[in-house]
Amino acid sequence: MSESAADRKARLRAMREEAEVPSKNAPDKEPQLKFRNYLPRDEELLEGQIKAAQAPEIDAITVDPTDFDDEGEEGVIAANVLPKKANFDLRRDVDKKMEKLEKRTQRAMIELMREEEERRMKDTEAEA
Repeated sequence: MSESAADRKARLRAMREEAEVPSKNAPDKEPQLKFRNYLPRDEELLEGQIKAAQAPEIDAITVDPTDFDDEGEEGVIAANVLPKKANFDLRRDVDKKMEKLEKRTQRAMIELMREEEERRMKDTEAEA
């Protein structure tokens, strides 16, 4: 184990020294600019322009519950895996918010009915 640790230390030391000393064979080059989202105005810089990549078109994946047998490969019933309706998960997320809104709506309706009743009572008292 100590030999492998010594070998590793020697390799790391050699890599560190190699990284610190630039290679004498490689000439100093300026970094090449690549423009993905920028259209340069200078003609010299137009060479570094990269054409925009096109995303491949993907077909929508649809699952038909009739494609499954009653029992799947691992004994999973397809009806338990697939939602009953396509927007079931959307409804699940919105249910809590809808409950709050229904309560607020009921309170507002009750308050409007009370105000209407009070207005009617004042009208009947004014007529009498």
